Amino acid sequence: MELMIAVNKRRKFTVRELAEEFQVSKRTIMRDLQVLDELGLPLYAEYGPHGGYRVLNERMLPPIMFSEQEAVAMFFAYQSLQHYGALPFDQEAVTALNKFYYYLPDDTKQKIDAMKQRVAFWSPMRPMEVPFLTLLLDAAIRQCPLRVTYDSKDGAKERVIQPIGVYSHNGYWYCPAYCCQKNRTQLFRADRMLEADWAGAEHPVIDLKDWTLSEWFRSPSERPDQQGESTAEKLEVEVKLTAEGVRRLRWESWIEQELQVDSRGEGMLHMSIVPGNLQYFARYFAGLGPDAVVLRPEAMVAEIRKWLTEVTQAYGLPSVPSEG
Repeated sequence: MELMIAVNKRRKFTVRELAEEFQVSKRTIMRDLQVLDELGLPLYAEYGPHGGYRVLNERMLPPIMFSEQEAVAMFFAYQSLQHYGALPFDQEAVTALNKFYYYLPDDTKQKIDAMKQRVAFWSPMRPMEVPFLTLLLDAAIRQCPLRVTYDSKDGAKERVIQPIGVYSHNGYWYCPAYCCQKNRTQLFRADRMLEADWAGAEHPVIDLKDWTLSEWFRSPSERPDQQGESTAEKLEVEVKLTAEGVRRLRWESWIEQELQVDSRGEGMLHMSIVPGNLQYFARYFAGLGPDAVVLRPEAMVAEIRKWLTEVTQAYGLPSVPSEG
């Protein structure tokens, strides 16, 4: 176990170095390295005057002692992800838990099996594949840009992005990232990435070490996610809500800090948006019906009226009358 920990810490090592560290013979180190190799530790030998050994990327970790409650907690955590169609390291998580489950006592296995039938964290199953989810997460961790082909409402286009992270909401995976073409951060749907690969060393890296997902989830009026767009260019939105509108709006995690609720449970929503998001929010608030009435800006009110007119015409109903 001590030798496994030692070689995992090193990128490269020689038998002599290990023999001196553990105060044993080189023959003993060679024998123990052979044991680790048989256990599955991926060792790679390099020959020559500057040769030695190194551990490949898929390193083996030493055994760890778990209490019964810690073991149950691990399966409980994984159970919360069962309804997602795609997960980073999905296969690795399954094989790890299978190994873990195999060595558990029978009574602990029974407790875990019962828990699987009694608790669930439901999320809508989405049919879309997310083939580059692990790559997006890896790029966010390593802070490296990616060259992607992204399918947006304007069609599939190639662009270079530098991911901030990935998160899941309502069954979809999202990737906030800095878009080098638009010189600002944007939100991307991970399943709309048609192609993705490393941008290469020739592409400059943006310093995003302080731009975490916590920053992204901050209040929309405060977070730095629209670099290049001044406050003057943003639209101030005001929405009057019934008590039912407040309840329905609170399903959205981003909305709470922008919401003011009175003693009757009714509320007012004040938020700032960039013009490019006007149509999205107009249709979102329109979908809440009379429980959410947009007071301003006028452009959003006009957009809602236009959309409702299209809806009523589609159903053969009288058009929504315009003001005046």
